[in-house]
Amino acid sequence: MHRLLGMLVLPLVLNGCAAVLVGGLFYHDSKTRDQRLAFTLDFQKQNLEREKAGLKPLDWCQELYKFDQHWYGEDANCRAEAEKSRAAGVAS
Repeated sequence: MHRLLGMLVLPLVLNGCAAVLVGGLFYHDSKTRDQRLAFTLDFQKQNLEREKAGLKPLDWCQELYKFDQHWYGEDANCRAEAEKSRAAGVAS
């Protein structure tokens, strides 16, 4: 009896969970986009201020690695830079 009741209730519960899960994914994605935009704008602002002060600009890949390692891994330029560093480290 309990199994039958569980099987009848299961689709209703899973349907609600799926809606919450999808909503959560959209929220996370938009939050991440906003955070990435804020990081990029802040990075550009800092480099402009450093340039005005006569300082060397910050390295995008180093700052990106500190901010978000997943995003760092998605960036093609940073990935290529990391591969060159690994190759140079192996050759030494």
